[in-house]
This record gives sequence, C-alpha cells and structure tokens, in this order.
Amino acid sequence: MSRTLGAIAIAGCVIALACDLLGAALSERVGLVRDTISNLAAGEWDILSDLGIYAFVVGVLAVTIGLLRWRVTRWDWRLGAGLLVLLAIDYTLIAAYEAYSTGEGMQIHYKLVYFMGAAFPLTVLLTAGQFYEIDRRLGIALYVGGVVWAIAAPFLFLVPTAWDGLYERGLALGKLGWFVFMGVMIWRDPDIVRRIPKEERS
Repeated sequence: MSRTLGAIAIAGCVIALACDLLGAALSERVGLVRDTISNLAAGEWDILSDLGIYAFVVGVLAVTIGLLRWRVTRWDWRLGAGLLVLLAIDYTLIAAYEAYSTGEGMQIHYKLVYFMGAAFPLTVLLTAGQFYEIDRRLGIALYVGGVVWAIAAPFLFLVPTAWDGLYERGLALGKLGWFVFMGVMIWRDPDIVRRIPKEERS
C-alpha cells in the first residue's frame, strides 16, 4: 500500500510538470518565461493544464493518505495532513472553475490562489516537526524550505510580466519537490515508521 501511494504521489507531480511543458511547447502564444500557468489554462491547450492539475490533486490525496497511515498523534501533524485535503479541494476548484477561460469570476480564482499560497507553506511547517524528530537535518531543511517559499510566493505579484511565468514555475517546482519528497518518504514507509517514537503514534 505504501509503495502504491508513494508512486501515485510522484507520478502526479511528474504528470503535472509534463503537461505544463507540453502545453507551452504546443502553444504558439504561451511561453514558459513570460506567461503564467494560468495563461496556459486560458489557451487552446487548457485541457493539458487541467489534466496536470487533476493529476497533481490525485498525488496530493495519495500523500495525505500516506501521511495519515503513519498514525502520528501530534496535533501539528494532523492539522498539516488535514490542510492537504483542503489543498486538494482548492486545486480541483481552480481547475474546474474556468475563470481565465471565461473571463468571469476572477475574484474567486484569486481567492483560491491566495488560499493555496497560505496553506501550502503552513502544511510544510506543521509536518516538519515530526521529520525533525526523525532526522534533525531533514527537519531543519523542511522548516527553512517552508519559510523561504512563504516569503517568496507574494513577490510573484511584483515580478515584471515578462518574467512572472518563470518565477511562478520556480515556485511550482519547489512545491512539486516537497510532494515528490513526501512520496519517497511514503514509499519508504517501513523504514520511516520504525523511526517514529511509539509514544507519538496511536
């Protein structure tokens, strides 16, 4: 079960990345540097953008199930895993709500993006504590990564439009990197679980 969940999580991230690159390559007007991921979703290859997001959502749910299976009782861990469920719903709504394609409901789109921008680093920080108990260097790296991403994300709105696509994709790669890492940890489930103190598991 753990290897299946880990593989699904990793595959979801790989498919999401591949869909974005393929969509930009096929589109005559969307570039990876100057155009954001949302711009791709508004073009003729929006189906690839939506497919990538839905694949990522499946990966997020796989990570959620994988982390919950460790039965860690820490409140921060449970809250972080719970936020993953809300993130999956958030991404689904972003893909399903065709704000960029229709030109309507942009305020709703932005609110969904703002929620993602807050919930993702919070999830990283809330779950980092348990990884710190497993390996201090790993925990510190996750804490630093979560803080750096949280600080960097708001600057997307200040980056010149000629470069905002590249900046956004840099943020996306950081996010995908965390989920891929979680997928690897879940794949290694027996090794990780043995390193979690019994008093911290239900």
